[in-house]
Amino acid sequence: MNKIDNIKLICFDLDGTLVDSVPDLRLALNAMLNEFELPHCKDEDIKTWVGNGIPKLVERALKHVGNQTVSQCEALSRFEQHYQHYLNSASCLYDNVAETLKTLKSRGYETALITNKAEQFLPDLLANFKISDYFDLVLGGDSLAKNKPDPMQVNYALEHFSCDKTQAVMVGDSKNDILAGKNAGLVSIALTYGYNYGEPVSLLNPDYIIDQFNELLVLL
Repeated sequence: MNKIDNIKLICFDLDGTLVDSVPDLRLALNAMLNEFELPHCKDEDIKTWVGNGIPKLVERALKHVGNQTVSQCEALSRFEQHYQHYLNSASCLYDNVAETLKTLKSRGYETALITNKAEQFLPDLLANFKISDYFDLVLGGDSLAKNKPDPMQVNYALEHFSCDKTQAVMVGDSKNDILAGKNAGLVSIALTYGYNYGEPVSLLNPDYIIDQFNELLVLL
């Protein structure tokens, strides 16, 4: 595996890359569905819905259970209440994430968290896993006018750190991450253990594919 030289900035996805967030999403979705007397969702299904933000997640869940009466707006409001309640209940960091982030920061890299998850949930989530200090910039899915796969968040990070696109990489598990990186002209690093809508990350043609998060320490 060839080392990537001259990198200043590392952009990270969150769900499916740093955190296995599906357990908490399931608890919140099913609590919301309970209120409307609708069937529950399973982890295997939810893994294929993650990546486009919470409104899209709720929309996919409602469609999956055959909802024909509950409004998207009402369901979203109830879900957000439940997700705030269940946040950090059952989700966990993937192996070696905290240690690897700490090492990368000690090597002097600038780091940006670029996720489509709503900004309001990020402070508590990052604090719970004790990784807040490992990010110099945090952008949620509603922080800017557009989110992944649009390159706006990545371009914002480049400008924020006065960093050229040739000095940055995008690390993620799904097509939204890889496409956002490619659309901004960044080198892309895909992780195989994440969600990616149930499809192999190799189909995305990323520049690099790794199986474990700590393999970043070899690449960078």
